[in-house]
Amino acid sequence: MTTAPRETAFPAPHEIEGFWAFDKMHAPRPITPLASDLIVMTLAEGFTEAQAEFDSPVAVTNKMVNYYYYASFHPLADEAERDDRLTRYRQTLEDKVPHVGRQWTTEWQPVIEQAALRERQADYAALSDEELVAKLADLEHGMKEQWKVHGRINFVLVASASYCDFYEEVMQPADPTESYQSIQGFDTRSAAASRGLWRLSRVVRDSPALVSLFESAEARSLQPALEASEEGRAFLAELRAYLDEFGWRSDAVYDIADVTWREEPSIPLGAIASYVGIGDEADPDELYERAVRTREALLAKVHEKLAHDPERLARFDTLYEAARHSNPLTEDHAFWIDQMGVAIVRRFALHIGRRLADQGLISSPEDVFYLFRDELTDTLRHHVDRRQLTAQRRAEMAAWAEVTPPPTLGTPPPPAEDPFMDAITVRLLGITPPDDGPQDRDVLKGVAGSPGVVTGTARVVRSLAEAAVLDEGDIMVCEMTLPPWVPLFSVVAGVVTDTGGVLSHCAIVAREYGLPAVVGTRVGTSTITDGTTVTVDGTKGVVLLGSSA
Repeated sequence: MTTAPRETAFPAPHEIEGFWAFDKMHAPRPITPLASDLIVMTLAEGFTEAQAEFDSPVAVTNKMVNYYYYASFHPLADEAERDDRLTRYRQTLEDKVPHVGRQWTTEWQPVIEQAALRERQADYAALSDEELVAKLADLEHGMKEQWKVHGRINFVLVASASYCDFYEEVMQPADPTESYQSIQGFDTRSAAASRGLWRLSRVVRDSPALVSLFESAEARSLQPALEASEEGRAFLAELRAYLDEFGWRSDAVYDIADVTWREEPSIPLGAIASYVGIGDEADPDELYERAVRTREALLAKVHEKLAHDPERLARFDTLYEAARHSNPLTEDHAFWIDQMGVAIVRRFALHIGRRLADQGLISSPEDVFYLFRDELTDTLRHHVDRRQLTAQRRAEMAAWAEVTPPPTLGTPPPPAEDPFMDAITVRLLGITPPDDGPQDRDVLKGVAGSPGVVTGTARVVRSLAEAAVLDEGDIMVCEMTLPPWVPLFSVVAGVVTDTGGVLSHCAIVAREYGLPAVVGTRVGTSTITDGTTVTVDGTKGVVLLGSSA
């Protein structure tokens, strides 16, 4: 029997070297051993190599502590190398950052897309065990190369930060998110995925029989219910075509043990059910056009104000041209790398899992995720019985999942004046020094993510499966959002998250959808009680806690 772990089992500051942050945005729950090797550790390698290309003096090291993912952006250990890069760093940023968006479109994305489409169709059944070992190494290397591209893309956040700072200097807006609204309104893969779900919801809405079915059945029982009629089967055929393109995704990222939409369509079916009763004003195309109009109006105001200052106007246009790629890259890289790239590794690992389960070496195909990479290759080569080991780790992970890990480990270093680290830690992740001032227990402070004020019923959801409880007008309170969560933004009236900054996915999408959002509260899901009335002030970055609804 596994003993329940204690939070004190995490190392104290004096017990661990360096400073480590729990990446709750991307991995809010424990990560399986195979994912830690194939995904988390390759991420650190890829990011570090990408940062070297930009002469960044910072490396990335990842660590698993009690199955939780902690990351450290830290100075290079080699002081001479660090000092050498610093002599070029600012100039390299100026030279390279403006071209990141174009390079993604013309160079990096096509290569990743072609590899993804090839692996999605791959048949591994004919491979010998030794060939599976070689393929595993190939996919691991490919994942590192994708993370390297991701690491390059991260630098577009520097362009966004520089542009928004200049916008605020020129316009001095009352709304702290106005500059960020001026780089919204671009088409993305997330927008395309939402349009696809919306179209399917209109198919349901136009059919009385399908409407009745979607209103009476729970999401998990919809698929078998649809199989029972010709009209339902025709709808499922359309859904499968949609999932073949957009179903390579799950709640979060990084853990290949997470089930994808393709394997478990109850999540997209639940999203479609939520859409059915919503009017056409929530059409993603309508919301997209509104975001475009907002962007164009804000840009016109800047051009009008700077019309008689050609030097500053030219500077503004240069900064904007580099920054306008930020939001599309945030969504599109996640579609191809964070979601599909990881899902493809999952597909391959499950094939191995089925083979090992058939041989009696593990109890079920999913147990493969509880082996580290070297253990997996050793099992393939020497047919080692791993049933007891995987059962033990499964139990350990389940126990640790009940523990709230500390947000940081170690001792924070002094702040560094680095535009890249500011963009990553503050504007993307929302990591800021804790507020040591007097606290009002009825006010929750965070980051102003998307402007506006709304009052509604709070619904605390930690997964897309739980999000099925959301009704139109609710306030969604969650740990984080990533592209698969976008359909929910058409349902809710406001959003509160534990993680994220003004350039986080949640903040970007909330602004696109015109929803008030407070992000980076740290403790929203643990402080706000489900069913209570809350007021979200996305302009001031505060949440007012009220009484039970």
